[in-house]
Amino acid sequence: MPDTAPKPIAATPAPPKLSHSELVALVRKAEGGDAAALTEITKFLDIPGAADQLGGNVAQEALRLLIERHAGKNPVVRASVTRRVEQMRAELLGANPSTLERLLVSRVVSTWLHLHHLEAQYAGRESLSLPLAGHYQKCITAAQKRYLAAIKGLADVRRLALPVLQVNIAKQQLNVAGAVAAG
Repeated sequence: MPDTAPKPIAATPAPPKLSHSELVALVRKAEGGDAAALTEITKFLDIPGAADQLGGNVAQEALRLLIERHAGKNPVVRASVTRRVEQMRAELLGANPSTLERLLVSRVVSTWLHLHHLEAQYAGRESLSLPLAGHYQKCITAAQKRYLAAIKGLADVRRLALPVLQVNIAKQQLNVAGAVAAG
């Protein structure tokens, strides 16, 4: 009779713990084509947050590049915009955000920055040709639509996530949508 008992799943080895200098050296080797180093990097990426450290969070990288483009070589503007973005993200996230809310807040913040960066560029130009002014207006309008869509998406997710409370009192029924106060 064949053995049909489930076979134990092999334990996944723990990702390597690397110092910053070891990680940098390993990344350089992997970027140079070293297959063994790439295998080690792949194991390292199993650590939560490791992909973000190595540029895997594309949204975060895009935001960083936009801040860099807006600030230019001015470190004070870079620090100020970075802080404002962090504050806005914290305000919008709230106390206990879901994964979807985190993604949408990231989108709201990045589209906010992109829209206002375009408006600052447009306002900072002394004179524009008619075609260039029209191009800026189209870009600003498109950025405004993306920004409002991100806000609407976040509001919709939050609205749909609210608990619904139904209270029946005698023959009357009361439906309340929204957060229920503890009491």
